[in-house]
Amino acid sequence: MPDYQREFDGIKAKILVYYSYWSFLGVCAYFLFSAIGTLVYHVQNSYKDTSQTVLKEHEEQQRSGKGPRKNITLPWYFKITWFLQNVFFSGIILTTFLRWGVDTGEKFQYTTSSGDIHAHGITLLMVFVDIILIASPHRIQHVVYVILVGVIYTAFSGIYYLAGGTNEHHTDKEMDGDTYVYREKLDWGRFPKTTAFFYFMLDFVAAPLLHLFVYTLFKLAGVCVEWYYYCKQKHRK
Repeated sequence: MPDYQREFDGIKAKILVYYSYWSFLGVCAYFLFSAIGTLVYHVQNSYKDTSQTVLKEHEEQQRSGKGPRKNITLPWYFKITWFLQNVFFSGIILTTFLRWGVDTGEKFQYTTSSGDIHAHGITLLMVFVDIILIASPHRIQHVVYVILVGVIYTAFSGIYYLAGGTNEHHTDKEMDGDTYVYREKLDWGRFPKTTAFFYFMLDFVAAPLLHLFVYTLFKLAGVCVEWYYYCKQKHRK
């Protein structure tokens, strides 16, 4: 049996103990909503060229000095897509770092399994490509959603532990599993104070910094595109 199957067979319903799976499923949901939403929008608006209309309107208002164009109301499925993108793009970067930069040691063979490479490495690559090519707008103030989901997961992990929940690792024959999320770092059972501190730092320091990192990538991609069109226009002259 392949390594990734052996790894996932033991996890079963306990995969939601890990924020890695929250992020992975969130990114999958984002790409699903993005694909379906784009298809639905273009089918519903196939009779009109909305992109050219918006561009002409924007250029006319810039020339006339009347200010920015009127805000466009997003369909509900694009709002969900935007939310998922803002929250889980930062999350997948964080969990990949924790998985490959922190949770190694004795279990390093699992961090380089085919399943883990797809869940973290390939997903992270898709996220970076999406940020650079798709150019969906990112806003600094949306960091509140990133923090909110982090706090929800922290509360979930604490309640899960208090309710007797464990992970899938059987280190004690009398237990159904163990209490840690990341060994010796996030473990309400053995290191409650350290775990609370780590969660605080992840939610209120790491998450905002990663959101700022994603925002910076988005702005840099925009600058590169503007520079490309500037050079192209200059070359034509």
